[in-house]
Amino acid sequence: MTTGSEKQKNRFDNRDQDRLSGYLSRKDNRQSLPERDNTTSKFLLIAVVLLLGIFFVQDINRSFTNPFPAVVSSIFSNQPSEDLLNRMNARMVEMGYTDLNHDDLRELRSEGVTATYISNVRSLGFTELSLDDAVRLANANVSSAFMAMMIELGYELDIDDFIQLRRAGVTAHFTSNIHDLGYTDVTLEQLIRMRRIGVTASLIERLQNERGADLPLEEIIRYRISNQ
Repeated sequence: MTTGSEKQKNRFDNRDQDRLSGYLSRKDNRQSLPERDNTTSKFLLIAVVLLLGIFFVQDINRSFTNPFPAVVSSIFSNQPSEDLLNRMNARMVEMGYTDLNHDDLRELRSEGVTATYISNVRSLGFTELSLDDAVRLANANVSSAFMAMMIELGYELDIDDFIQLRRAGVTAHFTSNIHDLGYTDVTLEQLIRMRRIGVTASLIERLQNERGADLPLEEIIRYRISNQ
């Protein structure tokens, strides 16, 4: 027969076991929460990626119907816009360069030839300038300003002369300095030779101070060659 004290003890033991079971159950639940949180985070990440994908596809579709993004894209890709090509073509036609499509115009621009460049060269008297010659000039870094200044200095040059001068490194500034030192009759061949062997205006001025202001250019060229 169980005594009252034993019954009370059993009730306390059962109560403690219930408390322990509850504690362990709550602990297991807390430990499982991060797994549920990770699942939720993964779900949210997938949802965000899907939404971004949808917006990206919509932006692509809008780019085909809205001309503004296309214009912005052409600016940042360094490609001429359709409007620019149309205006360039109109000027080219006015100057007599017909039957040019947009691919032809893009190729000319990639070579450094624009309608403005051609117009400037033609204004210097080269009204029969061909597109091939315009490309040759641009590739040799012959600017219309260089051509104008050389003409101003008294030189009568053709397209090949300008190309040869620039490829040798002759500039209008260098030529003008030579003229200022008294050699106004310096030839193209002398300009090219001096640039190729490194004759500078300061060297000419120093030799003039040492040997006289009327020192011939050929003597200066020989001096530079012998002292290289």
